[in-house]
Amino acid sequence: MRQNVGWAWVAVFCAAMVPDVGLHAQTQKADTSAGLGAEFSQAERALAAGRYDEAERLYGELARRAPQVAEVHAKLGVTYFQEGKYAAAVPSLRRAIALKPGLPNLDALLAMSLSELGQHAAALPGLKRAFSRPADPPLARMVGLHLQRTYMGLGRDAEAVSVALELSRRFSDDPEVLYHTGRLFAHYAYLQTMTLQRVAPDSVWLHQAAGEANESEELFDAAIREYEQVLAQEPNRPGIHYRIGRVRLAQSAKSGSDALVAQARAEFERELQRDPSNANAAYELGELQRKAGELDHAVASFTAAASVDPGFAEALVGLGRTLIDLRRPGDAVPVLERATALDPGDDVGFYQLAAAYGGAGNAAGQQRALETFQRLRDQKRGEGGPIRSPRPDVTKQELPPGTSRD
Repeated sequence: MRQNVGWAWVAVFCAAMVPDVGLHAQTQKADTSAGLGAEFSQAERALAAGRYDEAERLYGELARRAPQVAEVHAKLGVTYFQEGKYAAAVPSLRRAIALKPGLPNLDALLAMSLSELGQHAAALPGLKRAFSRPADPPLARMVGLHLQRTYMGLGRDAEAVSVALELSRRFSDDPEVLYHTGRLFAHYAYLQTMTLQRVAPDSVWLHQAAGEANESEELFDAAIREYEQVLAQEPNRPGIHYRIGRVRLAQSAKSGSDALVAQARAEFERELQRDPSNANAAYELGELQRKAGELDHAVASFTAAASVDPGFAEALVGLGRTLIDLRRPGDAVPVLERATALDPGDDVGFYQLAAAYGGAGNAAGQQRALETFQRLRDQKRGEGGPIRSPRPDVTKQELPPGTSRD
């Protein structure tokens, strides 16, 4: 599986090598009668234009005529690498390093070539060195991806995960990094689950893991059965009634069943009886109370959730909009200001903040909040996807019925 290097990185690599004028002097000194300087210029143009067959032929001829010029072997190695001819790239790169160890980035390119050939043990030292030192971002990205794969090839999954986390930190919006790290985490999670099944086949941990997996796949009945197995073994285990409540809500969303909503509410109440510090359960209960018109109870539940978790922006939005419904916009303003500061990408939060400002008589604040709401709505329209980074595993606050984001 070849990693996508791209010409941008090769340009960086070549620019870091000895200037071309020095190469001309060395090749001409090696054979002044053969016109090697002209051939080198031609090879450079071919490589720059991506005409790799031509570059390979020209650099190969130069390497035969001037075997002691390290840069020629290096450029030949780069060409082979770009062509995916890793077995050919390795000896060229090794020859260049032997002739001139100081040429930058050659050890990284050699290590990546070895990685592509599946020679993970040989590739590992060079990849580790290259990834640990300051480097141009495109090079660091490619080295990191190869290092991650090399650790996996060596069965050292924990170290691969560590590299993946670092890559995600450095390149948080890179699609290829996201793809490979996602695959790794899924693979690692699978291995851990298989180990759990082997060492503790009837444990609460395995049943809980199975319940969460089934829930994520919307296999709701199977998820409920697994969560009930957990409670059969540990009736007071924290978080399980909350998970059952979430499943019941998901079922009610598909079926429109009020009975399932009532079951979900009962589960959230049971969770809070066992664990009053479960902010998610308090929030979900508050949201159900708000929708049922039990506004004073909803205020208490949302307040409890935000007290346990002061960074819970969704709970603050729920509290703020409930205070507005209670005709207490002045009390809602600071709550919603805090919510939008915590999550500045939340269009619902700014919509509710505008309503609170309007109710409190702050026309300027209302206008600012509405402008931000409009900007976020336009951003969503332009991106064609969600504009928020919401808290997982809770019901999301929505705009009032009849309010269009589009």
